[in-house]
Amino acid sequence: MISTSLTRISKGLALFVGFAVCSCQSASELKSEQYFAEGYQLYTTNCANCHQNDGEGMANLYPPINGSSALTNKALLACIIKNGMKDTIVVAGKKFSRPMPANPKLTDLEIAEIVSFLTMKWHSDSTLTPIEEVSKALKECEVN
Repeated sequence: MISTSLTRISKGLALFVGFAVCSCQSASELKSEQYFAEGYQLYTTNCANCHQNDGEGMANLYPPINGSSALTNKALLACIIKNGMKDTIVVAGKKFSRPMPANPKLTDLEIAEIVSFLTMKWHSDSTLTPIEEVSKALKECEVN
């Protein structure tokens, strides 16, 4: 009986602390954290097999994302994630020519979350990539 009461008290205390911590953050900070967390999950599922969990790529087969100049161009990242890539690229002085497959099943929101994760993790960007920015980029890369 006493252990049940203590369990309820500790659960209640944990909930209170959780609400207190969350209430200290702005809505935009919470949304950025959500995009980062969702982007991490999507990256792990769709990208990490080739680019690895640490973003360092796989030897001479797949390029690193960490340190890539593509991180400075969110529109380009969105287009590459959605449509894949067939061109030879140079990352950190190394050439990579293995094609990257398209990810046509990813939604604009999912791509925004992946781009947010990538740029927050490996480009010191502290803000999320809005879905509107990704949708606009994807429409433009369809035309080109």
